[in-house]
Parts: sequence; structure tokens; C-alpha cells
Amino acid sequence: MERARRGDDFDVRLLDGRLESYRYRVADGEVGMRLDMFLAKRLSWRSRTSARRMLDEGLVSLEGRTARASRKVFRGDVVTVRLPRPLRDEALLARPAEDRELARLYEDEHLIAIDKPPDIPVHPSGRLLHHTVITELHRQYRDFDDPTRDVVPKLCHRLDLETSGVLLVAKQQRSLVFVQSQFEKRTVHKEYLVLVHGELEEDDGLIDLPIGPNLGGAVRNSRTIRHDVGQPSRTKWRVVRRFAGYTQCHITLLTGRHHQIRVHMAAVGHPVVGDKIYGRDETLFLRHSARELTDEDHAVLELPRQALHSHALEFEHPTRGPQRIESPWPADLTAFCEGLEPV
Repeated sequence: MERARRGDDFDVRLLDGRLESYRYRVADGEVGMRLDMFLAKRLSWRSRTSARRMLDEGLVSLEGRTARASRKVFRGDVVTVRLPRPLRDEALLARPAEDRELARLYEDEHLIAIDKPPDIPVHPSGRLLHHTVITELHRQYRDFDDPTRDVVPKLCHRLDLETSGVLLVAKQQRSLVFVQSQFEKRTVHKEYLVLVHGELEEDDGLIDLPIGPNLGGAVRNSRTIRHDVGQPSRTKWRVVRRFAGYTQCHITLLTGRHHQIRVHMAAVGHPVVGDKIYGRDETLFLRHSARELTDEDHAVLELPRQALHSHALEFEHPTRGPQRIESPWPADLTAFCEGLEPV
């Protein structure tokens, strides 16, 4: 999808209609595919039958013209699809603008540090399009009528959908490149707070276990400990508080692997509370994605989201030197901990 690729800009005004417009450019490996098969591939959450229905309803055009399902696509062709706005987004957009405001931890002419809430995606993707960090910032900062005042916020890094806490956004391209290069070189110091199952016996420790793809897992793109092809992964932890059956930990990442904290804590027998992939049953994630979680599933999870919080980032500011930004343990996790028995 052209306007949602990493690093690309998009026009937030396109998100305000009842129909969403997507533009897909045909790649080399897709040349010669039937149009309905191409749509089913790109719109992976929809079936081929659904793709044909969209074609019949005139919601799909190829190079600006309507086309049949059997029409073959060629390299460089642009397929435009219009889809109804998801019900989730209808409800979110019905909220007053002030209710969608994202809390700021820091802001200057170069950077914005958002205190990201849980369950808010950082950018539009898949079926989560409207109420994202980047779309809300675009609505606030973009000025399409005056290029001299137009600010295009861009993400410096990512946080998972359910993870809360410090998230950096750049206001200008030079600041983006300056900060992103630090993430790529792994010179950004990252600290997390997490609540895990079980009571850790030691007060601190280091988990040094290689992480690689979980090829036999039920969840696509999940990770596991792999001593054969895994990448070196190191997580430093320290106990903050102990509860009966739970421990709150301060985590420092010494490497930056995908899902590293969740994989490592699960590997040592202390999975993150509320984790649908690396907790007690990874099929919870599949049922969650299909919106089929039962009351028993919710009881197993205990929390509606994973208890993982981006607590602090230390990095070099584009003009001000070393910078540290912190976010406190969030309200939803505080409320859950208040119901636990201290040890």
C-alpha cells in the first residue's frame, strides 16, 4: 500500500470519508495474476469472494478504469480500492477531538515525545487506520494550505499495539534521520517496566539467550529461543516490587530483538501478564484476532493488554545533547497492581 509504507507520507484528509482509498502498485512477483487473486493477496484479511464482490460493486479500479475479476495485472499497474470505514474507526472518530488527544511528555521544534496509550497503533496498517499516533498528529500539525507552516510528523521508532509509554516522533526530516540513526546503531538506552507471572527469587539478573523465528508456532512471525540460528539477545532485569504470584520488574534492553522482553521472560518461566502470544496459550492470540475470546480466556489473560510499558529513553537530542524522557507506570496497570497482595 503506497501511502502506508515505512517512511512514506500520506494525506490524512483521505481518512475522513466513509470510504477509504488504497493504492497498490503491482510488483514483479505479482505480474500476470488475475485481479481478484491480486486483491485477495494484498487485502489478506479478505477472501477472494469478497474481492470479487468489491469488483462487482465498482469499488476497484485498475489504472483509473473499472476492470473485471479475470483481468490480469502487469508490472507497475496501480490498483485502487475503496473500502467502507471500519466500525471501530467510526466509533473512535465519533469521540470529541479532546478525547483523542495524545499526552505529551516532551516537545520542541525538533521532536515530540508521546506517552502512548495501550491499544493505539503507532501508524495506519491493516484494519487499524484512523485513531493512530501518526494520524492524530497529522490532523494536528499538517497545514495543507500553507507549506511554510506545514509540519509532517514521522515516527522515529515503533512500539507494539498493546505496549504503552515513551514514543518519539520527529517534526522534521533532519531530526528524524539524526534520531533514527541512533536506534539503528543501538545507542539509544531503553528501559521498560513490566509485570510478570510468578515471584522471581533473585533481586536482579541477566537473560542471555538467542532469539530466532518460531517456525512451529501457531502465530505467524512469533519468536522463540533458538540456539541454532538465533541472534544474540541480552535482557537485564531488576525487581521493583513483589506480589503474591507476580513480580514487577525494571528491564534494560542490551539488544533489540523482536518481542525480546516477552520472549525472554517467558523463557525463564515468568511470562508477561496479559501476553496473548508468549503467555500460557498462544492460541489466545488467534481467538483475540478473530474476536472470539471467551470469559475463560479473559480470566486466563487477567488483563486486556500485555503489562509492558516503555518507561524511559536516553538518546542524543539533535541540538541539546544527551536527553532522557520518562513515562510513569500507567493508570491501568497501577489499578491492577493495587488489587494484588504485596510480599
